[in-house]
Amino acid sequence: MAGVISVPAKKGAFSWKAIARYHIPVIIRVINGEELKFVSVRMAETQLLSKYIQNLHEDVFNCISVRSHFITESEANVLNEINIIHADSIYGKDTFYAGKDYIVRLEDVLELYTFLEVCYNKMLNKITAGRKEKCGFINIDSKAVVPYCLADGHKYIPIFYFEGATEYLKDGAVELKEWNFAYLKFCYKVQGLKNELYTSESCTVTTLDVIKSCYPPETHFEEYWPAKVIETNLLINRKSTHAYPSGVWIKAALEVPAPESTIPHSLTASAPVMPQSMPVVTNTFQNEWPSKQMLEDIRNALPQTKNVLSKRD
Repeated sequence: MAGVISVPAKKGAFSWKAIARYHIPVIIRVINGEELKFVSVRMAETQLLSKYIQNLHEDVFNCISVRSHFITESEANVLNEINIIHADSIYGKDTFYAGKDYIVRLEDVLELYTFLEVCYNKMLNKITAGRKEKCGFINIDSKAVVPYCLADGHKYIPIFYFEGATEYLKDGAVELKEWNFAYLKFCYKVQGLKNELYTSESCTVTTLDVIKSCYPPETHFEEYWPAKVIETNLLINRKSTHAYPSGVWIKAALEVPAPESTIPHSLTASAPVMPQSMPVVTNTFQNEWPSKQMLEDIRNALPQTKNVLSKRD
């Protein structure tokens, strides 16, 4: 049964959350007696996310889908008060309206900011030597390249990159979902893989240590990131006048705000609803990736694996 919300917890109550160098207004919804923190989509975009929305291509935002909710009348009043009285209308002259403007969970805003910051810095090759990266690629003997996501201290690699060994790799494999999966999808886009090749809600992965155990001891594994990635179309041309509509990163709310004391709400985080992913990928672009001939060589040398970067459409 859906929870019952009373919003706001205290009439006119709000707080400020420091994120990076900005202070973002936070309002409260009470769900089943628990106070949960929410942020206005417009307020998050005005300062905190502005640089990334202006510079990152829509394909990067397609890696994620944050669930949003329409604001209620009480929340609209609070947001308008914040904007006009406490923020000197920095969030725009337009009035916040119930059933029109959106809010999202504070925790999702924090995750989103971190995700976009990682993507943006990687696109500009701002990588700190010696620092553990949240995502990237592993170069195997300078012949094959596979993406990874760092989670719980382990580098996880999609097992569909290893056709012929997937059944073996499934033993002990786990599913990456939501934000961790978003980092893998970003790597897929850098690599040039087609969207239809990773359309599930999760990805079956195994650790780099397991992958290493499948190769001869002398095999060399090293961190990799293409030096010319900035030349891809994942960054918007600075001279472009294109502007995304507000909420390019959210999953638009479907519910219509109910009366203040009876607002149904799901506590389950949303994820894109997509069909099952395909087991093998055979698409790439030449952006300092191993050449087709090199990949043929490694395929012949290691018949138990098949690298996904085999040919360009």
